[in-house]
Amino acid sequence: MNPYAGHQNPLKEGQELLRKGLLSEAVLALEAEVMKNPENAEGCRLLGITHAEDDDDQQAIAAMMRAREFNPTNLEVLMKLKISEH
Repeated sequence: MNPYAGHQNPLKEGQELLRKGLLSEAVLALEAEVMKNPENAEGCRLLGITHAEDDDDQQAIAAMMRAREFNPTNLEVLMKLKISEH
């Protein structure tokens, strides 16, 4: 069970944990956000960034692709996906 599943604002919590460098905790909070709001492009983008910083490239790419699906014009997402192709 994800400890952040019932959190009132897992996106904000994930951002704070990421800022503090607590990557594993940030991943859990952001996963809870994406479960709570599946079409939240920002949650997917941050989850992708966090996975990338935690050296989980496959999960990072999957999250970024999902972010692109919900916000196809986000330049940061497009750039990170382009970089991942090389």
